[in-house]
Amino acid sequence: MSGTPPDDRDDALPPASMRWDGSAERMLASLVDMVPATLRELARSSARDEAELAAQDRGADAVEPEDVVRGWIRTTPPEQRDGLVEVIDSLGFDPERFASDLESAEGWEETPEGED
Repeated sequence: MSGTPPDDRDDALPPASMRWDGSAERMLASLVDMVPATLRELARSSARDEAELAAQDRGADAVEPEDVVRGWIRTTPPEQRDGLVEVIDSLGFDPERFASDLESAEGWEETPEGED
């Protein structure tokens, strides 16, 4: 018998991988290369998931380079995002295009101690 065991939670799984534009794959590789080798796989996986969510947010069925940049921003702690402006510019994008992403702390809000 094949399939998913009944005790596995399908709702806990990330969405199925989307189609990736070749330039989006290259963009992700360029960004991941900037990360220390010991953290690259984690960075790649996190950024890939967030890029796919960014593509879904705009109703697309494929990930494009702009989605990769948005995903990379989302996986970068807000206090470290100032350094991304230069990176985004070096990749050929206008950083102003990503201003709201760079300023957003969504998903990074701290929970006061003792609260969960």
